[in-house]
Amino acid sequence: MASLSKLSTYILLASILVLAFFLRFHNIGKHGLAGDEKYSLFVSQFVSYEGNNQRNSVRKPNSPYFTPQEFWSEKNIHDFFDSIARVDTGNGSLYTYTLHYWSKIFGLEDGNLRILSLLFNLLTVVLIFVFVKTHFQSEKLALLAAFLSTISPFYINYSQVARNYAMLFFFSLLATHLFLVIIKREKNGQRTVIYYFYYGLSALACELCHISTFPLFLIHGLYVLIYIRQLRVWIGLSLAMLIPVAGVIAWLKSEGGQWLFDYVQNSVKVYNYLAQTSPDDYLSVATLPNIFKQLKHVISSAFISSEGLYLHLSGLKNTIIAIGSTIVGFACFRWIPSDRLKVVVVSTLIGVSLLLYSTAKLQFLVLSLNIVLIGILLNYVARNFKKPDNHLLIFLLLLVVLPFLFLILFSLQDGNTFRIIPRYIGYSYAFGIILIALLIRQIWLMKSNFKYALFLLLAIQLYLIGGIIQNIWQDNPPRYFMSFAEPRQQNPYILSANKIQSLYAKGDTVIYCSYKDPMPGGQGTPQYSVVDAQLTNFYLPKDSQIIQRVNPAERDKIVLKKANGQDILIFDLQGAKYRY
Repeated sequence: MASLSKLSTYILLASILVLAFFLRFHNIGKHGLAGDEKYSLFVSQFVSYEGNNQRNSVRKPNSPYFTPQEFWSEKNIHDFFDSIARVDTGNGSLYTYTLHYWSKIFGLEDGNLRILSLLFNLLTVVLIFVFVKTHFQSEKLALLAAFLSTISPFYINYSQVARNYAMLFFFSLLATHLFLVIIKREKNGQRTVIYYFYYGLSALACELCHISTFPLFLIHGLYVLIYIRQLRVWIGLSLAMLIPVAGVIAWLKSEGGQWLFDYVQNSVKVYNYLAQTSPDDYLSVATLPNIFKQLKHVISSAFISSEGLYLHLSGLKNTIIAIGSTIVGFACFRWIPSDRLKVVVVSTLIGVSLLLYSTAKLQFLVLSLNIVLIGILLNYVARNFKKPDNHLLIFLLLLVVLPFLFLILFSLQDGNTFRIIPRYIGYSYAFGIILIALLIRQIWLMKSNFKYALFLLLAIQLYLIGGIIQNIWQDNPPRYFMSFAEPRQQNPYILSANKIQSLYAKGDTVIYCSYKDPMPGGQGTPQYSVVDAQLTNFYLPKDSQIIQRVNPAERDKIVLKKANGQDILIFDLQGAKYRY
């Protein structure tokens, strides 16, 4: 098969990136900040959640009144440390510190905050292309992997989340790319010192994005133990890893990171309490049945060939049909000599299965496809296992499989299943993309026309992925990050700030509600909340003299009290309804 010209390759890559941008940019600012995204906002502005470092504004000891100008009083690095230690477990410091300067340039609107994640995910798409082209020596395979990452609902979702994950996914892939470059250059006797340095910095970036990514580097180490016999590589990588070790120790000793492990231990206790008292599909006691029940959701999300399936697959009869028809298909492919007859039998199996499935007909066909992909993978591994250049394939499998084992170990250690969620193995998602690209290439290389039936099933999954992307745009995605009973509206605090600015006159007072978190607080928890006031002030002019106060007795309504005593409703947050 003719190879692509350099110009054609880069035109196709550019087209893929344009598509990737628009898939990620559509509706990026339509839905209000939710959950941990708000923590990113607080920490990036060096503002402590609930105002510990705002004794001159929302937490004045001697006066209930404050202004936006006081709220926006100058902050320093110690305020950053205080804000991240109190609300973000001391995690994600690289991302939130970067977001601080990003927001100074582009502002605090929801879409602007999220575009930083979008850009890092676009860089990940480019890096997937470079990774595959460099290590698998195939531009066509690299373009296929880049395309799969472009249409990935998982990646699209995290490109629209103002959190550290998109940055983490990029640096995880970069560190692994540099790791393989080092090994290749050492084998060829080329200079590597600068690559060791970059590898160490990338590893540090991963840990400062999320400290739970350390399993990735254990997998790197396992690969070295199995395959590398050069003492120089062992020494070089050991020295390189001193960079993340020293960096993480320095962070853990800082004001921002010193409480990280205490925070994690406390959160484990809270999640164990919730798992025992109010379990749900995403949090329960860590028994093996509960772990594997939740793990199927993560496995489904981890591979683009199976994304979305866990939402729809149910029923023993349907499962038996899917597995049984796949086994019959394998037998036909193995024992029927006529290629034409193989195609007829497989087509008949697909048609009969569609008639027999009682629900989620297309999804169960895709389940059969994934069983076939496992068979193709096992055959591919068996044929290449003894080849001298099989190391890369084995490494890829380690990067794909072992993170699931770490999730199980984390769950058993914690006593609950909270950490069995897709984002905690997101650092391995790129390798799943590459693996699926390899399997699609294997299908294409089949000499049998049977491959066209498999491409039909791949086309069905592509259609289903289109539906998932639509759901992400409409704020009804699979639970990659958060899920809501109904789609989020625009950020209520931006709407409130705009309304306040349009209606406020000298002599008026803005009175904020105070919604107390139903979860029990720790030692030193304030008696009333100022979060609604803080979130609104993020969007008020920094030099404004608008007079404001918090009413601890009011739970939901932000009110503008005019000088003549009239009350104007600014926004009714209705409990948790608009507090995403």
